[in-house]
Amino acid sequence: MKLNKYGLGHISRLKNRFIENKISKYEIIELLLSYVIKGKDIKPQAKEIYKKCNGNFKNIFIIINKTKINGIGKETKIFFELLKNFINLYNEDKFINKKYTIKDQKDVVEFYRNMCYGLDKEGVYAIFLDAKNKILINKKIGEGTLTQSLVYPREIIKEAMTAGALSIILIHNHPSGVVTPSDNDKKITKKLYFAGREMDVMLLDHIIVGSEGYFSFYENGFIENFANEYNMVYGNL
Repeated sequence: MKLNKYGLGHISRLKNRFIENKISKYEIIELLLSYVIKGKDIKPQAKEIYKKCNGNFKNIFIIINKTKINGIGKETKIFFELLKNFINLYNEDKFINKKYTIKDQKDVVEFYRNMCYGLDKEGVYAIFLDAKNKILINKKIGEGTLTQSLVYPREIIKEAMTAGALSIILIHNHPSGVVTPSDNDKKITKKLYFAGREMDVMLLDHIIVGSEGYFSFYENGFIENFANEYNMVYGNL
């Protein structure tokens, strides 16, 4: 790799363009790289990373950590992984603020698609809400394929009641990107809905997120079907 002929002056100009909001997207990557790769021309690497991202900056963390790029080593990968974790922590703190109210599925989808993007394993999360849909607790409850051994519906309901929650939203990601629910996803969701109804804790939705989009059990009529089935068996309590 050749020494950067622009040196510190070039990086300084990039910083000024960033402050003035006159910087291109690949130059933002170049500026970030400059914090870990010193004294070298990193424009080719920045352009290559941007090209591999296909215009989607969400891909940058996967590209840097899983693609071999000349000049991109361990320290750079650690830096971008740290940056990703910092962004996730910032968004999580913002999202779980007790004053934050869930308005619709898109509020949940936007946060969890960003947080789960690029993960190799399934993560299962639960949001516990009060009567006004304000977040009381937002937590990860498991990792791995959604199964009855991973998710215990009655334990989730018990935790919701301890927190004083009146409703729950369940979320998990599909690393494959395909968001179509499996038969097991449907069984677990039904069990959680029924367990919640018994204790007056409503499962509002189960949302699956992936690179292809999201699947909402509520929007696709499953929650309504579970409600009708529960009412037929136990009555509309």
